[in-house]
Amino acid sequence: MRASRSFAFRPRRRGGRGFTLVEVMTVVSIVAILVAVAAPSFAEMMATQRVRAATSALTESLWLARAEATKRNTDVGFALIDAQTGWTIPDPAGSATPLLVQSGFGGIEFTTQSGDAVHFNFNAYGRLSAGGGWLQVGAAHVGVYRCVAVSTTGRATTTKGRCT
Repeated sequence: MRASRSFAFRPRRRGGRGFTLVEVMTVVSIVAILVAVAAPSFAEMMATQRVRAATSALTESLWLARAEATKRNTDVGFALIDAQTGWTIPDPAGSATPLLVQSGFGGIEFTTQSGDAVHFNFNAYGRLSAGGGWLQVGAAHVGVYRCVAVSTTGRATTTKGRCT
């Protein structure tokens, strides 16, 4: 008798595991296209966050100067030199140590109403001693701007966009 062979015992041929070169190149191409589309919006988002952070720090510093003026019942100043140097709130008592020193923000530009350094002086009532003004915080390379306006009452407010 002849033994019959069963196909069940034949070893199965396994297909290759992994990806073909064509599949890998297709996925890499799709990822590259998505990154190229997302990169500009990501740069704008980062610049927007930097401008927001600088604007927030500036507004909080103005609030601090105003609050210290009313708390101490004396004049308190605020001085913005430039975007790289930052700003200070000198001690009204004449101490060598200022109340606040804020370092500059890289990649952010500050534009002032007068075009040069800004000095605000808050009196004991929290009002500005002389007129109001504005500071524009921006990242020109992506066109993101915020405006910090200080009224004669000493109140600092922030709005989106350029100062007018």
